[in-house]
Amino acid sequence: MELKTTAADRREAWARRVLALAIVTAVGFVALLGQLWYLQVLEGGRMHELSERNRIRVRPVAAPRGILFDRNGLALVDNRPAFTLSLIPHELEDRDSVVARLSVLLKIPAGELLDALDRVPADSIRPLRVRRNLTLEDVTKVEERKLELPGVIVEVEPERTYPTSTFAAHLLGYVREVSDEQMKQGRYRRGDMIGQSGLERLLDEYLRGRDGGERIEVDALGRPVQVVRREEPAPGAQVFTTVDRRIQEAAERAMAGHAGAVVVMDPRTGDVLAMTSSPAFPLDRLTGNLDRDEWVRLVRDPMAPLMNRALQGQYPPASIFKIIVAAAGLQEGSLTPMDRVYCNGEFHLGNWTFKDWKPGGHGHVDLHSALAQSCDIFFYQAGLKVGADTIARYAHAFGLGAPTGIDLGGERFGLVPFSGGRTRS
Repeated sequence: MELKTTAADRREAWARRVLALAIVTAVGFVALLGQLWYLQVLEGGRMHELSERNRIRVRPVAAPRGILFDRNGLALVDNRPAFTLSLIPHELEDRDSVVARLSVLLKIPAGELLDALDRVPADSIRPLRVRRNLTLEDVTKVEERKLELPGVIVEVEPERTYPTSTFAAHLLGYVREVSDEQMKQGRYRRGDMIGQSGLERLLDEYLRGRDGGERIEVDALGRPVQVVRREEPAPGAQVFTTVDRRIQEAAERAMAGHAGAVVVMDPRTGDVLAMTSSPAFPLDRLTGNLDRDEWVRLVRDPMAPLMNRALQGQYPPASIFKIIVAAAGLQEGSLTPMDRVYCNGEFHLGNWTFKDWKPGGHGHVDLHSALAQSCDIFFYQAGLKVGADTIARYAHAFGLGAPTGIDLGGERFGLVPFSGGRTRS
């Protein structure tokens, strides 16, 4: 009788366990069905909207700009990777809120960000570059708060780098984002970096290359899912110039602390080996984030660092003009190689007295020795024999008062005076 009771108890306990398991399983299924109902019915619309917001992001890939080399293969300018802050207008749901957070985070004026956004359509899917050359600290701040900044991305792009901040500034020129005025030409897209002066501007067509791009699928939070398509950029051309970097550096060392210009040319070919204008401007500042106050300081600087004195300065030709006077006199017959003058260091014309560079003068000189010793008195007298109009005509024949043809932009041609106060340029 005791054995039967024990077996019955076991069967009853087993039945209870099966019943409990069935109840737990049923509750689980009910909970699962309830969750599915919640997601499908109550949250279905929102979930559908989120899934639809998985979108394709178009990301331009900037082409590395071509390198400028000197005649010996030494780099005059190079590229380095730099961080760029960009906004994607289409992904800025609450534009004002994102701009406010970004302004506080990176200390960028909110007005500057809003002005940049106002220049492009609000539904544009192309990244809009708003700040270049971010620091690692700036990048870290943005990445840490990425979820709070939808539509804000950091890209890595090539940026110009120079041997020194002012190296060959006027000759090389600088690269900067295309302006609204340049956009009207129809050749550029907003955000393109183009040469604005010097060789960078002159050779921009060859140096700029062709940008590539990526089509990236991203989720509703802006996180990349996969690269759908990628087109590789075509780097700019490598350009060898006539410049000799060692001569350029020597010229700049010689002009340090002085205002003026140095141009070194090969007289056999006319190749420009060096061209420097002092003082120079900081290339890296004009390429990077130059604020208005800094630009105003550069423009108003009394030493005019933005002026290329080699091309835009107008100076008396000094003693080199004696060659033109001699050539004019010999060609016209008003001077001969045997003409001799006694130089006592002074030349009198009316009430004016002109001094020779050498106190006491050079004594008896002919045309050859006068050129060799750069005797001022000889050429004062020679100028009277040759005549002002003849000298001016030969000055033009030698190219004075005319463009050099170097085509770097902003060149001033100079003035050649004629008799009666007339000038030609």
